Amino acid sequence: MKTLTLITLILWVSNSWAGRPELPGSVPGLSISNSHIVTESGATKVIRGMAPKSGAQIQELKKIGVSEVLIFKNETKNEVQNEIAQLQKAGFAADAITNVPFPWKDLPDFKSTCQMTIEALQVIENATNHGRSIYFHCTVGEDRTGYLASLWELWSGAESSIKNSFQEQMCARGYEAGNPNKPYRDVVLKVREGLTPLYLKMLSVLANARNNGQQLSAALCDQEPQLQFKPQDFYCKSTK
Repeated sequence: MKTLTLITLILWVSNSWAGRPELPGSVPGLSISNSHIVTESGATKVIRGMAPKSGAQIQELKKIGVSEVLIFKNETKNEVQNEIAQLQKAGFAADAITNVPFPWKDLPDFKSTCQMTIEALQVIENATNHGRSIYFHCTVGEDRTGYLASLWELWSGAESSIKNSFQEQMCARGYEAGNPNKPYRDVVLKVREGLTPLYLKMLSVLANARNNGQQLSAALCDQEPQLQFKPQDFYCKSTK
């Protein structure tokens, strides 16, 4: 009976998480959940959000001027390849679609995750330098997407306050406990143990590169920095 009760509880939590309400977006003409403009210069926009769910939503991206898509997530159920096929069917060129296979948990060593992060930032920077709007996402547009959105916002100079960027691009958009419906032990804790410390180290990597006049490159990841911030100071507060 106890075993059955435990299994029932696990299934209930899993189903509750899977069926949770999606966070609303704020981009005109885009029905994709949790979609928001991160930076904007004239007609060139960097937009973040959830993975598009249909061909209709991909067409919305084209209609608002998005010409590149960055898929910032690892393949789990062939969903990445399916999306790439849909994007190409909708008219996105193969070289305008990038997949950086970044996991949300069980992160590998610092160098590999740092290099994947730098690669993603380079893709965004290259698009904006050439006047092309880009859309990037993970799965639900909250943890990995928030991580990348904040790092891009700070690197680009659109925001200078780390705390403001963390709160607005991460917590307010559902990063870990910023989404009150996330399971604490199975998701929030894992993000706090892996992704948040990496975020804090990447802040140091990017700050050092900026101070030394360096461009984004994989070489920035050769040396793992010490944490300059306390991870517990970067916990989102649940609104529940």
